[in-house]
Amino acid sequence: MKEVKAYIKAFKLGDVTQALHKIEGLDGASVSEVRGFGRSKKATSGFDSEKSPSEFVKHVKIEVVCEDEVEAQVVNAIHKAAHTGLRGDGKIYVSDVSRGIRIQELSE
Repeated sequence: MKEVKAYIKAFKLGDVTQALHKIEGLDGASVSEVRGFGRSKKATSGFDSEKSPSEFVKHVKIEVVCEDEVEAQVVNAIHKAAHTGLRGDGKIYVSDVSRGIRIQELSE
């Protein structure tokens, strides 16, 4: 199993959601609103430890845990749907998941 974690621009969430719904065998996704910072042409003096949280960029984090067979489709769908060609489109990370347990099915 794989975990695909993507940080995208908030206004692209609808496009990404529609693209993910088209993937056969994908069970679902989780979405969170997040804030952060990355490389910026404006940052000339390095990290500003006094940066206010209101100065962080708002993004959306999408988390998908899927079977290995659909991981490439998930990554491609997110990449294509979230792409604007502008700086700060976001990032996609893929990690291995050793096990997933559905809580309702857990038996003693």
